[in-house]
Amino acid sequence: MSQPPKPPEFALPLPEVAVWAGPEGIGDTAFEDVAEAPGVDLPEGLGPDSRLALRKMLGLFATGVTIVTTRVGEQVHGMTANAFMSVSLEPPLILVSIDRRTTMCRLLHEGRRYGVSILHEEQRELSDHFARRAVDGGPEPRFHLVYETPVLEGALATFVASVARSYWGGDHSLFLGQVECARYRPGAPLLFHGGRYRRLS
Repeated sequence: MSQPPKPPEFALPLPEVAVWAGPEGIGDTAFEDVAEAPGVDLPEGLGPDSRLALRKMLGLFATGVTIVTTRVGEQVHGMTANAFMSVSLEPPLILVSIDRRTTMCRLLHEGRRYGVSILHEEQRELSDHFARRAVDGGPEPRFHLVYETPVLEGALATFVASVARSYWGGDHSLFLGQVECARYRPGAPLLFHGGRYRRLS
């Protein structure tokens, strides 16, 4: 049985090795070889849609809120994301997980820079703006350009990274970025838990 073609963001030549000096077995299995899941054993009472039930349960993991940004020509593209993580300090690596249906996923590819802005607790309306839930009269986002990459003004912390690797992740794509610049300011983060914004008490 032939393998389906890779999504366009992965149709790029890779270096000779994808993982350098990793533990034995890491990188031995191609992502296309992942077996189809038989289903998830979920508790009763969460409704008939297993996908929504799983999403609700994963939402119990409290996270910060970020805005992922990139620039094409003079146009800034941004989206709200909480699937962001630190990967490594040496080399400095971060990772974002992006829904493959989004414009952002089509724009990111190996070599492109992206920005990650961790939102301050007062920036909830900007999170809604980039999640396409903006209300009339809300604040307009303002950006700094760092290494020709937009990051959000007033954010708690900002990172600029270049995509070092891109990986298949089911209905998402994973973009591993090598950090080139990082900045922060004092303050408290905007949090997200159980489908709602939260603050540190």
